Amino acid sequence: MISISKTFNGFVIIVPIIVGAYLSGMVYLAEGASIPFTIFQVALVVGVFTFMFRKIASRDLSFSFYGLEMEYLLFLTLIFISLIYSPERGEGLFKVTRYIVLIGLTYIIYNSINTVQELRKICYAVIAISVIIAIQNLIDSYLNPEVAAFNYINQGNKIIRARGTEADPNIFASNFIMPIMLLIALMGEAKNVKERVFYFALNGLIIGSVLLTYSRSSWVAIFIGAMIIILVQRKYSFLTYSLIILVLAVIGSESIRNIIFSVADRVVDIFAGTSDDSSRFRLILLETAILMWLDSYTFGVGYQGFSTMFQNYYPPQEVGGVFEPHNEYYTVLAELGLIGFVVFMFLLWKIVKTGWNTLKAYNAQGYSTSIPLGLFASFIAYLVFFQFLGGMQLHSILTINIGLLFCASKFVNTEEDSDSALQTEPVA
Repeated sequence: MISISKTFNGFVIIVPIIVGAYLSGMVYLAEGASIPFTIFQVALVVGVFTFMFRKIASRDLSFSFYGLEMEYLLFLTLIFISLIYSPERGEGLFKVTRYIVLIGLTYIIYNSINTVQELRKICYAVIAISVIIAIQNLIDSYLNPEVAAFNYINQGNKIIRARGTEADPNIFASNFIMPIMLLIALMGEAKNVKERVFYFALNGLIIGSVLLTYSRSSWVAIFIGAMIIILVQRKYSFLTYSLIILVLAVIGSESIRNIIFSVADRVVDIFAGTSDDSSRFRLILLETAILMWLDSYTFGVGYQGFSTMFQNYYPPQEVGGVFEPHNEYYTVLAELGLIGFVVFMFLLWKIVKTGWNTLKAYNAQGYSTSIPLGLFASFIAYLVFFQFLGGMQLHSILTINIGLLFCASKFVNTEEDSDSALQTEPVA
């Protein structure tokens, strides 16, 4: 007799959603419509119905929660209250609805994955789809060498950035954070040189695609996430291999030397205030966010009201048409006030705490930590990334990262889960 639970397991339910998230923007099923449908949206609907079918067919109507329900409820309550006085009520209502759906996705992930083996296979699927997209992006860039020449001549001041099919190259680059972290963690636990070289080669393809985006925020986030993994594992093979490849590339190609200098210049500029317009506008946005917060008696200007209110302080022509927030944290402060900011930071802190405790639990029991470490470092990298960009609440890959991270945590929450799910996961 066919088992419903085994047929419609976590891999079958979640992987199509993940693939859809990574392909989001590539195919619009209703392009030009007021609400264009993407592969991710279709995959999410199918995944939810498949999850419900499995529950009903297997007569298992239980549903688990991972412990952030009160924080979510409080934060959402503050958002809805702020919509009363927000200048963008319609946009705010639409965005908070999307946010609620993505929160629900984390619970679908949490309840769909029931073993470490399923979690590991799903993480491999994340890596696989990322490599495919990265290769396609590299091929597109190779077929357009004039873009690389243009970028070098302009030294990062005005560039043509690889962005796949995403509207924002920064978002496109950030989608690769999770697979990069997973590959670095897997490389640190690899049993032999052949495995390490394999993981490094896959990571090289993805990192190469990220470099072509010239997304400084992603570069900084990936660097910090990678350093967390290296310091926790105390394995330096990734750094060693990277240094070797870098030296060989610099020695062997003048073009690569020029690109490296250009990339280094872009990294330095992100911390400068006057080097380029991008950095200068970021400081203006920060200063104005603080003014919004103070001028609203610390209650905030209302959810999704940042861009509208910003233009009351600076006309678009004074800031080159830039009025979207470039930092998630000051955006929350400006829109939801001090209380909303505190609740939001507490919510993020609880996720970090859960991830770190999960990592310690895996390590204490002597099991492989590559997957929980990769997911934990990925989440930290996203926290860094959104220091330089807004939109954290609606980032689908980050949402999947959170769901997978809490999945890793549930396998060490009870003795039964630990014994049954982890017994085949010895340390490499």
